[in-house]
This record gives sequence, C-alpha cells and structure tokens, in this order.
Amino acid sequence: MNYDGLDFDRAELSAIMTEYYSDIIAYITQPGFQRTFGEMMDLAPEDRPAFVDRVWLDPDERMRRGIRHIEGILVQTSAFGDRRPTLFVVKKFLPEKYHVAWENVNWTFNNEFREEDVPTDPESAWRVPLAVAAQNALIAGRIDLQSVPDFSETISQPLDGDDIVKSQKVSA
Repeated sequence: MNYDGLDFDRAELSAIMTEYYSDIIAYITQPGFQRTFGEMMDLAPEDRPAFVDRVWLDPDERMRRGIRHIEGILVQTSAFGDRRPTLFVVKKFLPEKYHVAWENVNWTFNNEFREEDVPTDPESAWRVPLAVAAQNALIAGRIDLQSVPDFSETISQPLDGDDIVKSQKVSA
C-alpha cells in the first residue's frame, strides 16, 4: 500500500533503511573502528571531544587506524536540543526518492550520561541545540550541559545552514 503522494510503500522504505543500516553496522563493527572507539572511551569524558576532532573527523587518521571506507558513509559531529553529550554520528543518506519521508539512517555515539538526566519534556527536549563547538567546550570544561541556560543568541545554532555540523565524508 502506497501513501498518498508517495511512490513507495512502508515495506520498500523499511527495506532500504535496513540495507543502509547494514552498511553502518559493517562500518562500526570493523576491528579498526572498535579499537579506535575503545581508545576514545578509555579517555576521560572531557577529553573525548578533542579525540573526535583529531581522529574521527580526519579521514586519513581513520584510514591509518585501519577503518575501511564504505561508500556513502558520513562521520560527523552533532548536537541535540535535549543536550545529550553527543560525540559523533555515523550516517548514510537514503536515496533522494525517500527524502520526502525519511532522509538518513544513523548511529549516534554519546559521551557518558545518565538517562534520567536528559529531559523528555517538550520544552527542554526540543530546545535549539547548542553549537557543536560550544557543546564540546562545555564537555571539555566538565560543565553539565543541562545546567547551561538557553543562550540561543550566543551559543546555539540555527537549525539549517552550513554551520550546523562539522563533518567529513569518508573517502576511499
């Protein structure tokens, strides 16, 4: 059954999402990825954002560490309005045809946090995200992200545009 205005149904969308998630799982289960992730997690939580910038966002460094390229995989930083301490995300965009319903599949890697410390109420969970650089500086300074007031004018970011995330497409 197709939905009005879509030339695909739920089963087709589910199949392509499953296929693309399989690519992400293949990427993150590589021994080089697992070793590098373990190295990062052995660091103090406040040191992990710098490791992300130095290692995960550098395709040459990933290659040097034995992390094999998989076509279409994107490694990027991000932030969420609920202020989970996100470190990086591995993402793959679905084909354009599906963007009217779903744009990408991803696997997000967070710094340590307690689930109960992340708000779920709409007012707090759907705030404008902190700018990634501000979020990372706060983490590095061991400042609880939830304790930072919503300074949307100074340390948050717009929800669209080129400066939302720092990312680096994995190259062959």
